[in-house]
Amino acid sequence: MTFLRTTLNTSRVVIDAVLVSVVNLAVGKELLIGRTNTNAYWIGGRLYKMGGMLDRVLTVTDSLDEISAGLDELLALRPDFVIVVGGLGPTPDDMTLKGIAKGLGRKIKFNKEAIGLIKEHLEDLGREFELTPARRKMASIPEDSTPLKNEVGTAPGVRLMAGKGTVVYCLPGVPSEMRNIFSNFAEKEIRQKTGEMHIAKVTLKISGVYEAALAPSLEDALGMHPEAYIKSHPRGLKAGVPTLELDVTLTSRDAKAARSAYSELLSFLSERISKLGGRVTAKRESIK
Repeated sequence: MTFLRTTLNTSRVVIDAVLVSVVNLAVGKELLIGRTNTNAYWIGGRLYKMGGMLDRVLTVTDSLDEISAGLDELLALRPDFVIVVGGLGPTPDDMTLKGIAKGLGRKIKFNKEAIGLIKEHLEDLGREFELTPARRKMASIPEDSTPLKNEVGTAPGVRLMAGKGTVVYCLPGVPSEMRNIFSNFAEKEIRQKTGEMHIAKVTLKISGVYEAALAPSLEDALGMHPEAYIKSHPRGLKAGVPTLELDVTLTSRDAKAARSAYSELLSFLSERISKLGGRVTAKRESIK
């Protein structure tokens, strides 16, 4: 059975007892001084729609030592995929690929295929190509890696293998560029690994029940279906009445199994909410 299992410390897609783990290394000082990491948010959302979740997000500053140490830390988890985001551009603080190469004990080499992708992008924009130091920097990637076409910006993405079978994707930090390369390359490979997934999920808006009062029922629900992802989100008081939202997700290779477990949980939770004196004020469902 394929399912999404949630524990206190990890969330993974389980494919016939084979764990598919995805982690994110976010690079950039700006992420550590108050800027929101919208890229990790977006990647997490894409994986969730596929029936999975990020196991871990590790944020490091623009430093060769921090980037290489961050990669080592994540590879120690033996994930299937490491998605590295940020630091592929032409400026001095863009040092992600050097940090990755350092962590893997590899050299950075000028890549003809990478510069070809940069040249193609510029010509598509009607600009003349000149091999400037900045462009040479963006075309210099770790040895034994593959450059990936960036349809939105200049810096290519990079794919390489590391550790014991881990696939590492290095993507630009510009959100539109990251999304383009992730969708065209990383997401396709992750989907190949997970196979076809059937997902049944709902978000319930609940009024009249405090989260603490509902907590025992959520524990009971997970006891019924430990493969489920169940998460409550308090929304405060409205006119003195407690409100919250509740996410419930079931994922399986077996469509019938996912829908059956989903229906059972939805019925159970709806009944418990009613017994606690609450009511469901809105329901947003998605069954695929």
